[in-house]
Order: sequence, then structure tokens, then C-alpha cells
Amino acid sequence: MSIPPSTAALPKIVDARKLVQREQHLVGILPHGSLGRLSAAVESIDGDVRADLQFGRDLQRHLTVSGKLQCSVQLQCQRCLQPMPEQVEAEFRWGIVWSEEQGKALPKDLDPVVQDGDELNLYQILEDEILLNLPMVAYHEQECVARDRFQFGADADKADEQRENPFKVLEQLKGSSNKP
Repeated sequence: MSIPPSTAALPKIVDARKLVQREQHLVGILPHGSLGRLSAAVESIDGDVRADLQFGRDLQRHLTVSGKLQCSVQLQCQRCLQPMPEQVEAEFRWGIVWSEEQGKALPKDLDPVVQDGDELNLYQILEDEILLNLPMVAYHEQECVARDRFQFGADADKADEQRENPFKVLEQLKGSSNKP
């Protein structure tokens, strides 16, 4: 999936009703400095987020936004704890609503997005979409930690036997107190 390059920043606050009426097509970037929650969730954001949004109505006359986004981030590998690159790409279909009840009535193929009054914070909703598309656990595809650093099976049992049991001293003391 590739989004055409554009250096124009998307507007942060929009009125979805007006954009739907005009069947507006927006292509642009979200400056990575405006994505605080994403910055807290990843090691770093590599460049700006590119997004392509098409506002319109579906066959049931619901206000919809279809789009895709793309960005590059650095995540912490859960094996070696070093940064690793991750390309985040997402396609989505939103249904614009003004209450939770309206959102429940949307078809299953539309994710509800609640617009408060006349304003919709586009950056916040796109940031939510990125966060939802981050992997649950990140790790390098290649082996980044040597296998001999992990113990399992018979090796783990031997290591357990070699460790001194901290309660062994208590057992000896208890045994000596039971003698008459």
C-alpha cells in the first residue's frame, strides 16, 4: 500500500458534515510532533504520518470516511530491548456519528467516530488508528539474542538443582529444634 507523497499538513480540526457534503478528498501529513500519545508508546517516530482520506456517504446515507495511513516508527524489541523499525500501514472505514447510540446502529463494516458538535479532531482519530495498528509484541525477525542465553528443559532442571535453596537453612533450624 502506498500513499502519494504530499507535504501539506492535514487540518487538525474539521467539520465532517461539510467535508461529506463536498465529497472532499484530503491527502497530506500529520506532523509527528503533534502525536503525543504515539510518541509515548514507541521509541521514536521516523518522519511524518502520511494519510489519504475520502469523505462521502454510503448506500444507507451514513456519513463515512474511507482512508489509509502510513508511518514508520521505532519499537523496542522484546528479546534484546533494542530499537527496531516497524512500518505501520492501515486502511479504515469510519462512520461519523454524534452519539454512542448512533454508533451502535452503524453497520459492522464502519467503525464509529463521534464528532462533538461541529468539530472533529482529525489528528486524534488518526493517532488512535495508528495505536490500534501497532503490533502487540515487537521483536526482530532474525535471532537477536543467542539461544544459549536461554535455559529450558533438562538444562533448566540442572540449573535449579545447582542453586542453593534459601529455605534449606530454615529446614535445618526447624529440624534441630524438633530434637529433644
